[in-house]
Amino acid sequence: MSGYFKTGLVTSLLDDECSDLKDASRRLNRLRRKIYRKTPVATRSPARGTALALRRAFAKKGLLAWCYKYGFAGSITHMVTIVETDGVLQIHDAFFNLTYPLGFHEVLDALRDGRPVDAKTEIRDRKIYVMDPAFECEAAVRWIAANADSELAPADELRRFDLLWNVEAFIATFPGIEAAYQDLEERGYPRDLRFLMLHPIEMFDGEKSYGDPSTMPLLAGRDLVSPLATARAAIRRVSRELASERERGGEKDAAVLRLEGERDTAQSGLAAASTEVGRLGDQIVQLRAALDDETRRFAAERQKLSQALTDAEAQAITSRGEAAALKAELAQARADWNAERRWWECDRASFQVAAGLCFEQSSQATQMALSELKAAENERQQAIVDRDRIRADLDARLQAWENSPWRKFRAFCRRALGASAS
Repeated sequence: MSGYFKTGLVTSLLDDECSDLKDASRRLNRLRRKIYRKTPVATRSPARGTALALRRAFAKKGLLAWCYKYGFAGSITHMVTIVETDGVLQIHDAFFNLTYPLGFHEVLDALRDGRPVDAKTEIRDRKIYVMDPAFECEAAVRWIAANADSELAPADELRRFDLLWNVEAFIATFPGIEAAYQDLEERGYPRDLRFLMLHPIEMFDGEKSYGDPSTMPLLAGRDLVSPLATARAAIRRVSRELASERERGGEKDAAVLRLEGERDTAQSGLAAASTEVGRLGDQIVQLRAALDDETRRFAAERQKLSQALTDAEAQAITSRGEAAALKAELAQARADWNAERRWWECDRASFQVAAGLCFEQSSQATQMALSELKAAENERQQAIVDRDRIRADLDARLQAWENSPWRKFRAFCRRALGASAS
């Protein structure tokens, strides 16, 4: 056989193989597009239902297929269908109506190297979006209403739209997209949802579900850790720690400056307090001298008042004695006068002339006795007045001393000296 015919035969076989592969890919794409159109998407609905439906469709065609769930359980997850055709593992996403030009393992290797693979998205098909206004956020409602091809008749108070549902639509309507981006950045990835595929959660082969990556079909023994992402995460963590350390350093510098200011203020206050202590010490010395002078003056005045009180009491005692003597003399004179009067009344007839003379003399004696008694009573009253005046004067001086500023100042100084001594 000539080389020309050999070349033609090989070329023919290759063309037939490529034609078979293209036909298989077209059949898989038709199945995916059919599932995409038949399964509506609802508010916050996951991709699990479409992935399982596409796997069952592939299985009915006699193909090996798996459902691969990946992402971050706390923020965002997604599920795609992996099918084997002619030894190649193809990725089909019936939720977003897309596939990848490379095989499953090639896509994972590219993502580990930081090179996301662009997907082939079918844009001819449309999907029905069922919206629940009670749960849909306002931004998603506005975006869907603005970008939908048309709004269909509502069903059970739920609005329905005919639109192109793809990754861009999901990003625009998913309320937790920012949290998902932050999780990616924390792990060193860019803000690209395709890198979620490096974080497996579940692999379902149609009979059993696998949650351990080390035992998952198609992934067992594979290293999905991205060195580039790990390095970026380490750099991000170090940068955050450096910024935190710088912030703490600024806080420490501010605290040092504040403490230095407080120290200077305390030193200034200490100097002023020392000056004030010296001034108060001088005042205390002066006040002690004044207190001693006031104490001596008060002692002398008190002794003088005590002596005056003693003299007044002695004079009052003498006055009381004199008054008692005058009272006794007056009583005696009254008794004598009464006796003479009785005697006069008995001998009135016989001694009228003599009685008249005696009566005149007795009257004069009585007048003299009364005058002396009155003078003694006046002296006694004067002595009592002098005694009361001296007592009042003494009480006034004592009251003035009790209320005098010097005494209050003396008491204050004694309390201050007692407190300083303790």
